[in-house]
Amino acid sequence: TAASSQMPAAPRTFASSSVVIIDGIEVNDPGGGSEYDFGNLLAAEIERIEVLRGPQSALYGSDTIGGVINITTKKGREGLRATGLGEAGSFSTYQFGATLSGGFQNLLDFSVGANHLSTRGISVADEDRGNTEEDGHRNGTVNTSIRVRPLDNIELGVIGRSVNSRIETDGFVGGIGAVDADRDTKVKQLYGRAFARLFLFDASDWISWDHTFSAAYTENKADNDVRGNLSSEFDGFKNKYDYQTDLYLWTPQLADSEHTFTFLFEDEKDRVNASSAFVDVNQDFKTKSYVGQYQLGVFDRLFLSGSVRRDDNDELFDNETTYRATASYVHAETRTRVHGSYGTGVKNPTLFELFGFAANFVGNPNLEPEESRGWDIGVEQTVWDDRASIDVTYFNNRIEDLITGAGITAINLDGTTKIDGIEMAARADILDDLSFTGSYTWTLTEDANGTELVRRAKHIASVNLNYRFHLLGNPGNLNLTVDYNGNQDDFAFNANFNRSVVNLDSFTLVNLAASYQLHESVELFTRIENATDDDYEEIFTLGSPGIAAYGGVRLRFGLPAPW
Repeated sequence: TAASSQMPAAPRTFASSSVVIIDGIEVNDPGGGSEYDFGNLLAAEIERIEVLRGPQSALYGSDTIGGVINITTKKGREGLRATGLGEAGSFSTYQFGATLSGGFQNLLDFSVGANHLSTRGISVADEDRGNTEEDGHRNGTVNTSIRVRPLDNIELGVIGRSVNSRIETDGFVGGIGAVDADRDTKVKQLYGRAFARLFLFDASDWISWDHTFSAAYTENKADNDVRGNLSSEFDGFKNKYDYQTDLYLWTPQLADSEHTFTFLFEDEKDRVNASSAFVDVNQDFKTKSYVGQYQLGVFDRLFLSGSVRRDDNDELFDNETTYRATASYVHAETRTRVHGSYGTGVKNPTLFELFGFAANFVGNPNLEPEESRGWDIGVEQTVWDDRASIDVTYFNNRIEDLITGAGITAINLDGTTKIDGIEMAARADILDDLSFTGSYTWTLTEDANGTELVRRAKHIASVNLNYRFHLLGNPGNLNLTVDYNGNQDDFAFNANFNRSVVNLDSFTLVNLAASYQLHESVELFTRIENATDDDYEEIFTLGSPGIAAYGGVRLRFGLPAPW
């Protein structure tokens, strides 16, 4: 049947309501349920990843009930450098990449890189359920970053990212789940951002004033083919213009305090074009936002912040006001830090949930935004001459009007959805060259009907050991990571796409990695993923890779700079 050729709409939970930002560009796809597909993100150019947990709508707007994931890629540095990457491994996986980067004093920095990944892959539909067709993936990504400073107090920049990928996928049959099928999705992503920054009073020892003007554009196009014939197209676009100003004041004569005043204006438009044999949708959504924030630091001990945001939405939704407050106190004598926050959040229905783009899903234009309020409190203690620390945090979130699936449509769930838990994080420098990090999260979830939310394991833990060594005068590194994911619920769909709840078993993944600097310009590396060959399901009836091994080489060369 027509319905059996498509997956049912994935159940969205609190965890997925997060915004992903890459180099200042919000990359959530309006045509993909306002989420971001990390399967199209190659890690070669990533410098760091920051995660902000809890409601963050006061600063970042809708979609941030779960938090914000901020990804920063590598920038150019003084001089001229060329880097290269080559890797091969299990499932006929190959990856190649090259980057040219550089900088000239404080006037210019740039980075241009290209990476390609291809893999034969595994079956998207679980092989243990009789599905043997391998589903491959090819990805070509190009990154560009250029920043110039024509004057000491002016910076201009352009950032671009282009992704072309082909992902082989499988089908879905009610009553069975995921099954082998001759399907694939061709994805084209284009992200761009141009900005200008003006620094005033930057040489002053008590005042500084920054202004940033920015324009960003994102384009996500997904063409779905069945047996070589185009069956549907989902195109999502986002235009965003913003102005942010930050005023910094230092008042040492007044409680040795630091003050930061921030104002932000955003003008955003999301647009979706979706077409198939069943639907033809062309919709857009506009929002103008105004944000104010104040941050205070006193005696380098007490840190406070407060922010408020006003979203003026178009006719689809009511206007929204959200806010957030944080506090942190450091008791230096005992190396103790107490921290807490309280905030509200909002999650607008996605254009998919409102209007529907699939044969087996009917949009609900009467959906209301989800609204949340959350708070947390915790204590961080540093010991052993700052060589070790532990942080314990309790968090509490309440969501009204949770959007959830109901048959072949989506509805607002009456009542309050509850999420409570405790998170612990620890680190220790056991030896000069041996370090440890660990985390554990215990979470209780319950919707307004008293039912546990799907895909939210009660217990999640991770342990990492890292050892740095020298061999024949050259540095090397060994790394062991153990990740535990407790059992969790998921949905199963019968032949009429009515759903029931199934339980997925817990699993533990052991990953090993090693690298060795063979020469100042040559680094060898290898890794083993799922070293114990654990068999598991993260989503009901979908497959997961068994043990896999990879190895490769990184090249780094300093080049003569023409300047």
